[in-house]
Amino acid sequence: MKKYKGLFSHVRWLVIAILFGSLMIGLSTNQVHAKTSSLETAFQQAANKYQVPVNLLKAVSYNESSFESHGGQPSVAGGYGVMHLTDTTGLIPNGANSKAEKVPNAASLHTLQKAAKLTGISVSKLKSNTTANIQGGAALLAAYQKSLGKPLTTNSASWYSAVKKYSQSDSKPAAEFFAANVYQILAKGVHKDGVTITPQKVNALKDEAVDSTKGESAETDGPAGLPIQWIPALYKEFDDQGDYGNYDLADRPNDQKINYIVIHNTETSFQDALSLFSTPTYSTANYVVSSVEGTVAELVRPQNVAWHAGNWYINSHSIGIEHEGYAAVGGFWYTENMYKSSAALVKYLAAKYGIPLDRQHIIGHDNVPGLNPTAQKGMHWDPGTYWNWNHYFDLMGVDLSQSQGDGSSSVITITPNEKYNLTAASGQKVTDDGVTLPLAGSNFVYLYKQPSFSADLIADKDFSTGQSGTTEKNDWSDKAVYGQQFSKIGDNGDWTEINYGGQSAWFYNPGGANSTNATGKLVTVKGTKAVPVYGSAYPSESILKKNKVTGVKPTPIYQLQPGQKYVYGGTVPAEYFNSHFNSNSAKNVIHGNNDYYQIQFNHRIAFVKASDTMIVTH
Repeated sequence: MKKYKGLFSHVRWLVIAILFGSLMIGLSTNQVHAKTSSLETAFQQAANKYQVPVNLLKAVSYNESSFESHGGQPSVAGGYGVMHLTDTTGLIPNGANSKAEKVPNAASLHTLQKAAKLTGISVSKLKSNTTANIQGGAALLAAYQKSLGKPLTTNSASWYSAVKKYSQSDSKPAAEFFAANVYQILAKGVHKDGVTITPQKVNALKDEAVDSTKGESAETDGPAGLPIQWIPALYKEFDDQGDYGNYDLADRPNDQKINYIVIHNTETSFQDALSLFSTPTYSTANYVVSSVEGTVAELVRPQNVAWHAGNWYINSHSIGIEHEGYAAVGGFWYTENMYKSSAALVKYLAAKYGIPLDRQHIIGHDNVPGLNPTAQKGMHWDPGTYWNWNHYFDLMGVDLSQSQGDGSSSVITITPNEKYNLTAASGQKVTDDGVTLPLAGSNFVYLYKQPSFSADLIADKDFSTGQSGTTEKNDWSDKAVYGQQFSKIGDNGDWTEINYGGQSAWFYNPGGANSTNATGKLVTVKGTKAVPVYGSAYPSESILKKNKVTGVKPTPIYQLQPGQKYVYGGTVPAEYFNSHFNSNSAKNVIHGNNDYYQIQFNHRIAFVKASDTMIVTH
């Protein structure tokens, strides 16, 4: 059986189309954004009208959207505006090899309709107008409080159960997790986009005892309070020839160190992902996170090896987390419930297994290299251009844009600033099969062959068919993403040059607006000849053959040229996980006699032999 077990062989990545009649990408800024100075007023007016505590209303909004209206575009869960009012009418995921599948007609996915009845404001206006959206959210919150037989008091503490209902979750742990986040926001305070939540002491008045560490989460590996449930993936022998799925038993970190957490998105619904991983598909993940509620399903224990990354070496040394949603047209932004649950889970797992909280170890599926040049061409690109890495790490207590150096080192961190990056004035755009997508929320900088917007984008033989890159969302040959680190070659006016995938690449960086100085080590060639770059840290072919492993060998995917430097991500020993059904013996791990250095080579991580290279500091 092949060891490319993480590759989805039976499911093609879906592209979704949104048929919302009132949704127009070209909505003007005035239509979809309330002015920053008016947001505070809008919250106050809505709170007064519907007799909701104003700071509680703000905290619910911040918990749903961080006060971002996202240009009137829907989230992956069909939510609109700063209050995340939902409407999935007409939302149809459409896969290349599957029939069109409508989103479930659940009440939680149609809160816009209920808000429209409560306020008398049209659904289209609630979607596109921030002031109206806030009124809709306030009306809903008040209606939930009344339905519970509670007074519309100014005491935020007494609104706990109404806040739980606003989560739209039927899961008690998920509703409690949502409410806990809202009250934490009230306790800590917020000042953003002209809106202020003054820190206050609030002890939520709960109608029932909170016991989120028992019940659904009793058998799971996750932080206390996370809405998590054990839903085991399929583990079964399919025939008498050694064919089995959908994961491998192991004894990590005792037999192999867990070095990475890989972030995916499903391109299916939450339930469809769970169904997929419970059938013989040779694919699964350790965890799946839902978009509307932020509920988490644990399918494969972290000590075992899930088949999720399409790279057997990365599978063997990583935990895979799938996120419900669609990375292309339609779902332009991921929900706060999803981000907060996932960030809490990653922070917990990173601490438990000693995984660094940086972008060389908390990686996207798009950062996973292929094991050979052929596999490299088919590697995935999720979680896509709209996954907010900066916000995600901020929720884990890590600020990727915080200066880490004085400029004396050549290491820089990519930290795009939306005021200076991907601006319409530059002529830059993001496309999906030629259809222009929103610029706002994109997480990368474009890379050019020369310091000019009129220059060609750089290309990569494994991603581009032509001599220049494209603006397509899944063309990662010409994009450097938030948090990734590279060696800076120099500056030319408003442009910065870096080493990227064997090329010199330029990105727009006026006054350093789209990057942050950092400190770190760099890897470069020892001698005067190019050395191989690998997609794994496997032992030599001779050692593998000695251990009766055939058809597997460390295969170069690129060449590291003399003089080029790439950011060092750690030293890893050569290892191969020679797994077998119902076996998690330490003897399954084959050890080599050499080490590799991990580097950030292009958009993906990669490995070079320590014997071929050396570490420098500038």
